[in-house]
Amino acid sequence: MKKTKWMKKMGVMTLAMAMAAGMLTGCGSSSEPAADSAADDSSAATDAAADEATDESADISDASDEGSAVEAIKARGVLHYGTEDSALGFGYLNPETNEYEGLEADLGRLIAQELGVDVEFTTVVTNTRGPLIDSGDVDMVAATFTITDERKQSYDFTEPYYVDAQSVIVNKDSGLKTIDDFDGKKIAMSAGGTEKDSISAITDANIEFVEFADFSEAKLALTAGTVDGFAADSSILQSYVDDDTEFIETKFSPQPYGIATKKGSDLSAYVNDLVQKWLEDGTIDGLIEKNGIQPSYEEPAAEATDAATDAATAEATDPATDEATDEATDEATDEATDAATDEAAE
Repeated sequence: MKKTKWMKKMGVMTLAMAMAAGMLTGCGSSSEPAADSAADDSSAATDAAADEATDESADISDASDEGSAVEAIKARGVLHYGTEDSALGFGYLNPETNEYEGLEADLGRLIAQELGVDVEFTTVVTNTRGPLIDSGDVDMVAATFTITDERKQSYDFTEPYYVDAQSVIVNKDSGLKTIDDFDGKKIAMSAGGTEKDSISAITDANIEFVEFADFSEAKLALTAGTVDGFAADSSILQSYVDDDTEFIETKFSPQPYGIATKKGSDLSAYVNDLVQKWLEDGTIDGLIEKNGIQPSYEEPAAEATDAATDAATAEATDPATDEATDEATDEATDEATDAATDEAAE
């Protein structure tokens, strides 16, 4: 009996050692290798976990084999959703609540609700948005992802749910007012963004563009004075303007944001239909207002359009008017001349 109790105790100790070894391994610990018996037990536990994960992947794969990414997500029970964690108003991880906030985070929750699943947020930055879709780590990305012709070659995008414009913020004492003032200066931007191309298209100024991992780092560089300006979409920059910084006068390059999905996936049409519905019924307008986003890009005003139309019409009409006037004048002159001639003859 004593021997049995001792064996039981040894079994419990061995199991505890195996569990501890497994936990250390999972945490990336650099501790020494465990004893052989513990390693064997840990290996068995790892194999069991791997089998379970494989079974779960197989279930999702079966759904995918049927050709539906939508059904795969439903089978999994969770939407893997990529968004930013430092874009106030759009995708922001609140350090006090540890919750994602903003327009794009809210869209993720709504999409998950439509699918009848939970949502799991993954933080993305500008240069990881596409790769995380490619790898399958996320099902979709909504992260101030501007729709461009080049990007549409690689990903599907929904209708734009928001259109922004780009600009630059500077320190108030910099004296920089327009984009042309940046000749020989440095502008910070998020790595993989479109700001360099947009700015280069509107100025011949010799500008050095410095890329940072995220918006917060770019703003820190501006504050530290290691760069002269910080370029991004205006709605994002609005979140970083403080008592010491201001916008330059130049705004440029409309930036339509869309939700990106793997090209050719049925998820693309599914999400696009939702975005179109929410645009039409005012849901997205409500989320924009809720998150305190101040639109920075406006479609050409109707008055300006009317003025341009009137000018074009006037220009087209003037030759015809002149011709008609000349014809009427000639006719009146002829009639007056004939009348005078008749009167003189009498």
